[in-house]
Amino acid sequence: MKFTNRIVSLLLCVLMISAVACLSVSASTVYPVGNWVYEKINNNTEFEVVGYSGSSSNVSTANYHNFIPIASIGEYAFLDNSTMSKITLGPNIHSIQNNAFLNAANLKTVVIEGALSFVGKFAFAGCTSLNEINLADSKITTVSSYVFHSCSELTEVTLPDTVTTIEENAFAYCDNLKKIVIPATVTYIDGEAFSGSDNVVIHCYENSLAHRYAVNNNIPYVLLDAKETYLLGDADNDGVVTVLDATLIQLVLASKTEKIDGFDTRADIDNDGVVSILDATSIQQYMAGLLTDSNIGKVYEY
Repeated sequence: MKFTNRIVSLLLCVLMISAVACLSVSASTVYPVGNWVYEKINNNTEFEVVGYSGSSSNVSTANYHNFIPIASIGEYAFLDNSTMSKITLGPNIHSIQNNAFLNAANLKTVVIEGALSFVGKFAFAGCTSLNEINLADSKITTVSSYVFHSCSELTEVTLPDTVTTIEENAFAYCDNLKKIVIPATVTYIDGEAFSGSDNVVIHCYENSLAHRYAVNNNIPYVLLDAKETYLLGDADNDGVVTVLDATLIQLVLASKTEKIDGFDTRADIDNDGVVSILDATSIQQYMAGLLTDSNIGKVYEY
């Protein structure tokens, strides 16, 4: 059933290609340059990549052609490319249009050198090898529909704090997507944004839309602003205070074992800034019921 849903979901993309792919370049003047084909955009102030015929596995866009910046990757520019495994988008690239890398099945790495502000629908759909793309430094405001559909090797994505919208099926059927960081700026997430991505864990901020979305859709989440707490006296950080915590303090003081993270905070019972044998003794007295007004076992924030 899951496979059938995946095929049906991508069928829309196939229909779009058959309807308009042949028309995407023909209406304008194009500029062939080696393996590249460019088209002028934005009142002839910029070039857009509208085609590539090379067979290299490692591809980089040029910064300029005839002193005009190459600023965009056009629709279907790398459609069905089967040889490219890495592409570096130069510092002038600010947009990636719809379907730009559709079904580029061997594309593994996308390096973004500039301030990317737009990535269109289906831009990386069907890039089944894609496992590295850094959007954290981009300026995108929308994660477009189907943009990463079926990117089955994508494992982690961090969205920038410019994003406000995550559209339908944006991360659908990303089978290995285990972590996505969603900023508090996001105000809309489509109900099908993560359809079929059963392993995803949303990293978000408490009471943010992403937090509520995760709760309402039974998606595991991690709160990025959750305060870390500890039990005073829990020297070994196992969640309880026992005589083993006093023993650990003694072993550390005797240089018989190493400290673990947070030891100096959890084991400093008298809060004098130094863990000493007196702290171990206090824990022993607490366990024996001899300390009735101690703070041992109380929860504090780091």
